[in-house]
Amino acid sequence: MNIQTEHLENHTARLTVEIGEDRLEKAKRAAAKKIAKQVNIPGFRKGKAPYNIILRNFGEATVINEAVEDLSQDVYREMMEQQAEAIQPYGPGAWEDFKLEPSPTFIYTVPLQPTVELGDYREVRLDYEEPEVDDETVDRAMERMREQEARVEESNQPIVSGNRVTLDIHSEFADESPEDAADEDEAEEAADAADEDAGDNGESEESGESEAETSTEDEKPVYEKGDQFIHEHDAVVTLNPDEEPVLPGFIAALEGAAIDEEREFELDVPADSEDYEDIAGRKIHFNVTVKKIEVVTLPELNDELAARITEEDDDGPLTLLELRVRMRNQLQEEMERRAKDEYAGKVLDEIVEGATVAYPDLMVEEQVESMLRDLDQRLRQQGMPLETYVQVTGQSMDDVKEQYRDPAINSLKRSLVMGELSRVEEITVKDAQIDVRIDEMLVQFGEQAEGLRSVFDTPQMRDNIANDLLTGNVLERLVLLG
Repeated sequence: MNIQTEHLENHTARLTVEIGEDRLEKAKRAAAKKIAKQVNIPGFRKGKAPYNIILRNFGEATVINEAVEDLSQDVYREMMEQQAEAIQPYGPGAWEDFKLEPSPTFIYTVPLQPTVELGDYREVRLDYEEPEVDDETVDRAMERMREQEARVEESNQPIVSGNRVTLDIHSEFADESPEDAADEDEAEEAADAADEDAGDNGESEESGESEAETSTEDEKPVYEKGDQFIHEHDAVVTLNPDEEPVLPGFIAALEGAAIDEEREFELDVPADSEDYEDIAGRKIHFNVTVKKIEVVTLPELNDELAARITEEDDDGPLTLLELRVRMRNQLQEEMERRAKDEYAGKVLDEIVEGATVAYPDLMVEEQVESMLRDLDQRLRQQGMPLETYVQVTGQSMDDVKEQYRDPAINSLKRSLVMGELSRVEEITVKDAQIDVRIDEMLVQFGEQAEGLRSVFDTPQMRDNIANDLLTGNVLERLVLLG
């Protein structure tokens, strides 16, 4: 066998394999015998027709096709054995073509294992700001704790501010996206300009790209009129007047509604909204059905409440002041963890930007499929499988896949760089660390923990935990590097 290797731009290899005429001839005769066993030929017992009779009855092309089909797997296996040191496949190759002239030749494409060159990743330096919990954050946390201790009673009275309600919420964008409006304005301006320039020599037609044709990597998502905003069944919402649960005006729009009543209304996303920055200023149409109304009575926030909440704690019972101090410390730890995770993510982004990463399209396709499975799972939790979502939004599955392609590439690059960092920095996860994490996960089940250990201590679960721990260890190293 004569093998020639060509490395393609999409991180695959094209391997051209020439075989001897005698091997093809031998395969043709074997193929003819196979055909003879499958058909009845007058004058011959099944499987006993001579080679030349098979050729005459079925044609040489049929015999060659059968022979090539049989040969392709054997040739591929032998080729990969010979190229074991030169070619590192990511997945199974594909038989691309076969040529008879000038000699029998098989052509295969093989996806290659990804490669990562990190660059000067240790030179990455970013500013880090230590977070600090303020009194307002502690106040909100204490209030949430107080709400958890509230007495809740079902009510048949109409909704008033302060109730907790269970709702079916359906909502969609009620106005055109700013981009569509801008496109219409640009189209009108372009038409006016074309009318004014009708007598010119046409030079302006080749003046270059228009602003509408340019794009940036940081484009915000575009939501068209009719696109889904919130779609949720049995949503439990506290109508807290000090903290609107959805958008300003949501509570007022529901006040006075009874159980099983349906309300339709429109609300504006505030222009200065931080929660919905990408859609600030948009108009949302709501269709809300009330399923349950509950009256919530909050306890007094005092030492008695603090003692009751903490009486089973190792360091309890606590006074209200002591509980507040503990709450602040817990919040501080959580904020520091999030800040470090965010910082590590930025450092990783910088490292990815400076790295050279190569991978086959197959890896991107697999990542897209994984992301779509996650999307399907989330949609099903809301009562709408992916297939229905695609139909409702007027898209094809190919459209949805294309939308996820760039995010999939970004995710894939980050994952590959993380893997290379763990290798270069010699970051590993030991079995003992996995055991500790399993113990931590089982604590919440109390006396039933040991009975559930077999559910958590499986090869797949241990692999998942190991991956999570490895990611955490790499992120911690990135914080130190930055």
